[in-house]
Amino acid sequence: MQGITFKASTIVTATYLMLLLLSGCSQDSPKTAQPNDPTENTVEVEKADKQEGNIVESQESLKEKHLVPEQISFETEVLPVLENNCVLCHASGTAGAFHMELSTASDAAVYAFAIGRLVESGDMPPWPASKKSPQFIGDHSITSDQKEAVLKWANQGGPIDVEPNREIISQRPVMTINDPDLVVTSTNGPYQGSTDTLDDYRCIIFDPEVEENKWVLASHFVPDKVEVVHHGIFTLVSSEYRAQAERLDQADPGVGWSCYGGNGLREQTDGYKFGFGGWAPGDPPEISPEGYGVPLRPGDFLIIQLHYHFDYSAPPDLSKMLFDFASTEQIEANGGSFKTLTGQLFRGPAEIPCYEGDQNPLCDRDTAIKRTAELYGDIGYASNFFNRECGFTPEDYAHMTDGTAMSSCDIPVAATGKIVSVTGHMHELGLSIRLTLNPDTENERILLDIPDWDFQWQFNYHPVESIMLKAGDIIRVDCAWNRERAPYEAVGYILWSLGTGDEMCYSGITTAPSYD
Repeated sequence: MQGITFKASTIVTATYLMLLLLSGCSQDSPKTAQPNDPTENTVEVEKADKQEGNIVESQESLKEKHLVPEQISFETEVLPVLENNCVLCHASGTAGAFHMELSTASDAAVYAFAIGRLVESGDMPPWPASKKSPQFIGDHSITSDQKEAVLKWANQGGPIDVEPNREIISQRPVMTINDPDLVVTSTNGPYQGSTDTLDDYRCIIFDPEVEENKWVLASHFVPDKVEVVHHGIFTLVSSEYRAQAERLDQADPGVGWSCYGGNGLREQTDGYKFGFGGWAPGDPPEISPEGYGVPLRPGDFLIIQLHYHFDYSAPPDLSKMLFDFASTEQIEANGGSFKTLTGQLFRGPAEIPCYEGDQNPLCDRDTAIKRTAELYGDIGYASNFFNRECGFTPEDYAHMTDGTAMSSCDIPVAATGKIVSVTGHMHELGLSIRLTLNPDTENERILLDIPDWDFQWQFNYHPVESIMLKAGDIIRVDCAWNRERAPYEAVGYILWSLGTGDEMCYSGITTAPSYD
């Protein structure tokens, strides 16, 4: 296996001085200010306070009463937050730098107001998983104390106590695959998007073209145009699906095809397709646990769903995937083969009735089902399937006519293994999603809790600790939606399907199975 290297990202922050002026005023006509005798001032103040029966308060007591706001130290209170939670994505040349570059000290001062507002709203740093979830690798959320310090600093105008041109090194090293065994780009060349489509979801074929069986020990997606590539979701697909993928590609002008809720491949009786991870800015390579690997066979290919955000420009993008394969020596040392990771989807119903009184024809559920089936084929009937699997009927959702809806489903774990990663998926009406292991028992444990779903930030979460799943354990997936969240006009009865105006409710868990 090739080495994994670390690269340092840098940021720089800014300085600002607050002065407090305490002076006396005369009731006489204005005069040119003259230096005051501190002894005389003290005597006069003491006389006045004694006459009122008061005690002179110290400057510290005034600060405690917030009459004199306490200065926030940029160096000790704000800078560590930027180093650990922000600059990995906002240093020069990174994805976030095209929106807010924090490469010099003065940058932090210039952006102080924006930093404060983004932190206050919770938009930055993006980490949707709540503290009810397990601790995850790469957690870049901030504590309430850190948030308060950043807000105070921003509200004070962004003062700093370091040199304006000071460079700051990110405390989160950037991991990449050093000297990869294979570099793969889009099979049909760079994708050229357009600013006419602000958020463009594009499925693109990446073909490794291996001629013999390989074991993938690590892979890493590397965006080309970091200013527009927002995130990616990967699916490894066998050769049996290639003709179907090619038809989708050829039917849509340009490289790849438009895809939103999924990659558009319909299930076949032959072949296989399964999740191969994902990428968001700052993500490290996907590395298999010791003794495990992902088989890559001749004819296998990747479909990568890329989310492009074309707000200012739409440069042609030729992103790449790096692969690290097991060497002959590693395969022999491992007994001639590697254990394989497994994945399981935990899906719940998605049923969002119309507002009470809405007379749109698509508010009739049967009509809505027919529409999704006409657009997307068999998956249009998925809502009926999930209701049966989860023990519900459409009548269970009929009362949810205030714009908010929710669903739940208990699903047994198929195979024993240690959790490698967990993720959740909904569309833009998503309000919250939670995954619970063995609910309503003394061993109940939340595996993933996202109380404020954001479609723009979908992460693959890797637990720090070892969490075992046993075959027969129950996983409960809870989802909630709100029609008011739609960035579009949410029309009709909304069901599980692939379109922008449809919804989903599922979580995927990747495990390292026990082969004992």
